[in-house]
Amino acid sequence: ASHRREELALLRVRGAEGRASPGGRWRLSASCVTGGGAARSAVGTASRCPHGLDGRHLSSLPWFSDHPMPHIPLAAPPGFTRSPILDDVRTRYFVITSNQGENVVKSVQHNVWATQRKNEQKFTDAYRTASTVILIFAVNKSGAFQGYARMRSFPGQSTCRSDPFRGFGRLFDIEWLRLQDLPLTEVQSLRNPMDDNRQVGTSRDGQELARGVGAEVCRQIDIRVFREDPEGYEPIT
Repeated sequence: ASHRREELALLRVRGAEGRASPGGRWRLSASCVTGGGAARSAVGTASRCPHGLDGRHLSSLPWFSDHPMPHIPLAAPPGFTRSPILDDVRTRYFVITSNQGENVVKSVQHNVWATQRKNEQKFTDAYRTASTVILIFAVNKSGAFQGYARMRSFPGQSTCRSDPFRGFGRLFDIEWLRLQDLPLTEVQSLRNPMDDNRQVGTSRDGQELARGVGAEVCRQIDIRVFREDPEGYEPIT
């Protein structure tokens, strides 16, 4: 049964390429977390991801922004614990877009990513100087962000022994922290001062987000994780 669920999950991922799934949602969390089997074992081990990826963990932060923006954040539900990773002023945030949803599934399975050559230097510089580099993922035309991860190595210095992306850019290690859909319609009022004040949902691959904007996108994802299981969350450090 779990095998069949994984096959169906990959079909949904491929279906996200070029069009949004019904309702404008693409459920990476369903394909990689609740699908069971190999995908679940690849992402859920404590040694690879100490916070797990079972849809139960949450963090929150007070609202802050480098620039004023016309956005009123959702109130933090009772039980939230502030997460240092999002509260740290030295954390930097980048949007990752993928034309193929299956590449995101491979990323979750292998804890690795590869970006376009033009992005490698900015990611290298960010990883060298920031306390944490957060990557917020979105499959093109899916109508949603699918979650976020943090960088764990410089580009070209991955510990992964195989290349799931077949030579597309130099690999670097990442640690997946959250797998949860966040529809772009729910953050359409968020604009990024580092991208000519464009809506955050229109960000190009490798676009950096202002600290307050990136933290708020992650907080919105976390709120949805929390609502699925308010007793199971843990703050991410």
